[in-house]
Amino acid sequence: MRRNKYSVPKPVYYQCIWLIKDMDRLRKLEAVSNYAADDDELVFFVDDEDVIKDSEVLSTAKYHLSCIRKALLMIPEEYRQGTIDCISYNVPYSDMAHENTWRKWKQVLVWELAKNLCLI
Repeated sequence: MRRNKYSVPKPVYYQCIWLIKDMDRLRKLEAVSNYAADDDELVFFVDDEDVIKDSEVLSTAKYHLSCIRKALLMIPEEYRQGTIDCISYNVPYSDMAHENTWRKWKQVLVWELAKNLCLI
């Protein structure tokens, strides 16, 4: 079986995909942590019921987002949003490029994210 440079093990692949799908929630957590003056003010409401007041959760969210952003920098700008939309929201790829091109950049994104998270 031929493996290319950007192949990752399946568990790592799915971990990265789900982290990308979770970007909206991570952005909300990052926004809350950016506006809090100290740890006593770190409060985030989830679904109007749960309250997150743990600075470790918020710092982990910021770390994951920074890893995703670094991985996105390795993809040409014209493919970034389309790749994220396909992974996060199952939006079909646009016809500005062949489907194989989109798949290649998705594979690069997952590989770079796994590398940034020290999973490979």
